[in-house]
Amino acid sequence: MHVYEVDVADIENEEKRYVLFVKLLDISHTLPEFQHLVLLLQAWPPMKGLSIASPEDNPWVKLVKAMLSSCGAEKREGMSSEVLKLCRSLYKSRHAFSVECIDAICSLLLEHNMLLTSLKLFIESGDPNLHSKALKLLTAVTKVTDSNCDSEILSLLLDAKLLVNCIGTIYYSHLINHLLAAPEDSRWNVEEISRELRDSGYKAEAGSLLMSYRGTHPALRTFTSALSSLKQWL
Repeated sequence: MHVYEVDVADIENEEKRYVLFVKLLDISHTLPEFQHLVLLLQAWPPMKGLSIASPEDNPWVKLVKAMLSSCGAEKREGMSSEVLKLCRSLYKSRHAFSVECIDAICSLLLEHNMLLTSLKLFIESGDPNLHSKALKLLTAVTKVTDSNCDSEILSLLLDAKLLVNCIGTIYYSHLINHLLAAPEDSRWNVEEISRELRDSGYKAEAGSLLMSYRGTHPALRTFTSALSSLKQWL
């Protein structure tokens, strides 16, 4: 652990605090050291001055970049979790990230092959443009693995009402299975989602979902019966 002496004059304004932060970041290489910097940034007012000319200059983005650069492949998953935890801890705080900063952080995660974490941040942002970026990434995936899919990402996609957008991706069947496996009193309404599918032009998919939900035997689930179920149940 490095020892760095700080005078009151070093933190009297934002510009000086930013300079100090950059100096401390340069000598930080371990998770505990990064965690101390998190506490420091949280204690200071958000930095929004001239020093922050672009998202890449944002101290939080610089911190995430340093965190990701500090870990080898064997610690990638753990550091990815730390970054996700950090971002989520700031969502409703005065340090909440701008859309541009979330985009910059996700780009850093993708550079380190941390697809799943970047997808979660893109979707949780609630921003249409970042949702589009997430869907583009989902579309490119050809095989679902633990590194690009888990129950949380499926829940986030359903929460964001992106099921219809996932038709044609390898994630669609996983989303349907996740939806049908949810308890009856879950936050997702199968009939409402079926209507969304129908209204988006996916009548067969909507009918198939309804038949699965109502327990129709797989052998009876044909294209014609799927369309018939729409008329009967919606």
